[in-house]
Amino acid sequence: QLDLTNGREMIKVGLIYLREGQEEQIEVLRNDSSSRSELFAEFVRSLGWPIDIQTHRAYLGGLDPKLTTGVTAPYYATSTLELIFHDITSMPTTDDPQQIHKKRHVGNDNVHVVWTEHLRDYNPRTIVSEFNDAHIVVYPLSNGLFKIHIFQKENIELFGPLMHGMCVSKQLLPSLIRATCFMGNKYVRYTHEGYVTPFANRKRVLNQIVERHKADAGFRDLIGNIVP
Repeated sequence: QLDLTNGREMIKVGLIYLREGQEEQIEVLRNDSSSRSELFAEFVRSLGWPIDIQTHRAYLGGLDPKLTTGVTAPYYATSTLELIFHDITSMPTTDDPQQIHKKRHVGNDNVHVVWTEHLRDYNPRTIVSEFNDAHIVVYPLSNGLFKIHIFQKENIELFGPLMHGMCVSKQLLPSLIRATCFMGNKYVRYTHEGYVTPFANRKRVLNQIVERHKADAGFRDLIGNIVP
């Protein structure tokens, strides 16, 4: 999404947390601030800063100022970008077994960042949705590094800077996650029907100019038109 009033790119990303032993969607969506590990909480803080959803006047990514989707959310912004994370652990857990109010947001996000402390590899089909085109999965390792797995649908090209199988340090992880979220969203949008990249649009305009002004001419005529 592009805000035409200030030229900023506006991106919303699902932020998923799995504790050890969790594999099913119903378990994952029930996670809240009381169930997350301190290491994950530190990771959330490193992604940006917590904004007050009720008073925040910039991009909210669909979060409810009436606080049905939580009080705070991780947010990051530059002069050209606004990025907000739909953190399921920051949203209230209700009596609804399906936690629809959480899935309504993360289920409609193109990119998910998944932090998993489970011993098994993450299944990208855990959150069932027609969206969720790309997954950036983070596995904390015992040596202090973080292993990365990348999943994307078949129609999504490779994107970076984080790549499948990389191991990164805690210091580099937040900035690389944000950059990879940006690139992932960008490539997902490129696959949508009707979306044209700036380079493709430039090529189309140049072809129109060529078709409109081309003429059959010999070499002498061409040189005569160019050289005064």
